[in-house]
Amino acid sequence: MISPSLESMMGRKILLLSPHADDVAFSIGGIVARLSMQADLRLLTIFGHSGWVHPQALCERSPEAISAEREREDRAYCARRRIKYDLLSCPDSFVMGYDEATELSTAAADDPRTDGVVSLILNAVAFRAPQVVIAPCGLGGHVDHQIVRIAADALHHVEVLYYEDVPYSSSLSLSELERQLAVQGLIPAMTTDIEPVLKGKCEDMWGYRSQTSAPTVAEMLLHACRVGTGTTRYAERLWQREH
Repeated sequence: MISPSLESMMGRKILLLSPHADDVAFSIGGIVARLSMQADLRLLTIFGHSGWVHPQALCERSPEAISAEREREDRAYCARRRIKYDLLSCPDSFVMGYDEATELSTAAADDPRTDGVVSLILNAVAFRAPQVVIAPCGLGGHVDHQIVRIAADALHHVEVLYYEDVPYSSSLSLSELERQLAVQGLIPAMTTDIEPVLKGKCEDMWGYRSQTSAPTVAEMLLHACRVGTGTTRYAERLWQREH
């Protein structure tokens, strides 16, 4: 199996699957910044009907107002990075009544949204016909991320790569993170130096004002630092299926 590289992705049609407004920017914002204007990027946010904001954010509390604010943040990010933008208005875990504990402990198989959302994602991918799909690993067990991971795993006629979900990835030791992904049949695909674009990634994260806090940025930096190599201080990693 040939591992992809950043250079091999340039010029390609790439679909980025983002469970929520912010997940792509938080998790692989460095890779996106390096590919900006070097590839045909499109971001698809799945759970566009949302009720969650960071407790420190000053925002109206109705799901309609929060969803609109998150969409504005998403569109602004995509405009800055020259990314095409699509949104599915699926209800997120907060709207479905999950709390911060149950959204991380509920299996996607037990969620009534799973089959319908997976079908929507598969239809969206088929319609857009990308050459590469980049999807969340589902680290941390967030039920919304699990659902998107199930859809990505069902894609078999397109190259699929998986990103390490930030900030959930930082809560796991590297050995435990890598053990979990190996059990799931994933192997490392590429490690990309993001130090040249790190400042811009942090600025992009702060663009999601309703979602970002200083600790969240610190968690991203911690994870990016520990996956760096001997010559790379800050990095992002993608994974691929073993077979």
